Order: sequence, then C-alpha cells, then structure tokens
Amino acid sequence: MQFRYIAALLLAGWVMGTVFDIYNTVTGSSKWLRWLRPTLDIVFWITSAAGVYYVVFLTDAGRLRIYTFVLLLAGYALYRAVLHHKVVASAFAIVRVLQRVLGLVYRVVYVLTIRPLIALWRAVSFAARLVYRFLQFVEDTLFWVLGFWFKVLAWPVKRGMRGRTFPENLLSRWEGLWERASNWLKNDSERVE
Repeated sequence: MQFRYIAALLLAGWVMGTVFDIYNTVTGSSKWLRWLRPTLDIVFWITSAAGVYYVVFLTDAGRLRIYTFVLLLAGYALYRAVLHHKVVASAFAIVRVLQRVLGLVYRVVYVLTIRPLIALWRAVSFAARLVYRFLQFVEDTLFWVLGFWFKVLAWPVKRGMRGRTFPENLLSRWEGLWERASNWLKNDSERVE
C-alpha cells in the first residue's frame, strides 16, 4: 500500500511538471496566447490540487501529510532531471509544426478568398471610374453641343434685337448660362471624387 502511495505521488509530481512545461512552452511561444497565461496558471493549480487530492484519497484515504508534498516535489525533481529538456524541445517542435500548418492554411485561404475579393474590388472600382469618366465626357459634349446650338439660335434673335429695347446684358447672360452650368457640374463632380 505504501509503495502504491509513493509511486502515485511521484507520478503526480512528474505529470504536473510535464503539463506545466507543455502549456508554458505553448503559451510562451505564441503572442496571441500570452494573455491567457494568468488564467491557465489558475486552472493548472486548481486542477493539480484536485488531482493530487484525488490520488491521495485513492491511495491513503485523503490524508495529506508533509511527505505527500515531499513526494510530489521529488517526482517533479525527477521529471526535471530526466525529461524536462526533451519535453520542452518536443513542445517547441509541435508549436513550430502548428505554426507552419496554420501559416499554410492562412496562405491558402488568402490566395483562394481574400486575394480574389481584392482583385474583384479593384476591377469594380476601376470599371466605376471608367464609367464615371465616360459619363463626364458625355455630359461635357452634351453641354458643348447645347451651348453651340443655343448660340446659333440666339444669333438671329440677338441680331434682330439690336437697336431695340431688348437688354444686351440679358443676351450675354443667356449665352454664358450653359458654360457656367457645365463648369458648375464639373467642379461639383471633382469635389465628389
């Protein structure tokens, strides 16, 4: 019975050291998981205390004595002497493999979804700019043609009204109306861009 108690506590100390090194290595190697360390420390110590009490309960009816803690410490020291470096090295290797796998997954997702979405956005944006510039050209041409025809149509009126009471400045304002409207729309569209 005593041998079982000693072996169980040595093994519990060993397991506690192994689990602590693994989660400490994993959380320490990732900048995203470092903020979880305080929470994981609390979970680790609560789980360890519950596990040790359960082992003591099964092997010695739940009696905690000083040599219980000495045996846990001896199991942890034995783990540190024998397997600590191998466990930490293998945990780092697992972290590196996971980082590479996650990096590969990210690159695949980026190439298959994000890059096509960016290309689609650029194409739509380019097409919208082309359509906008074309519509600006159509608008400029339309106002130029309308202005030309109003000048042509206003010429006989202007010529026939010379010397009469028709105010001259009203005709000059009428002739510049379409130019001012076109310039106003151009300036307004440039402010929108």
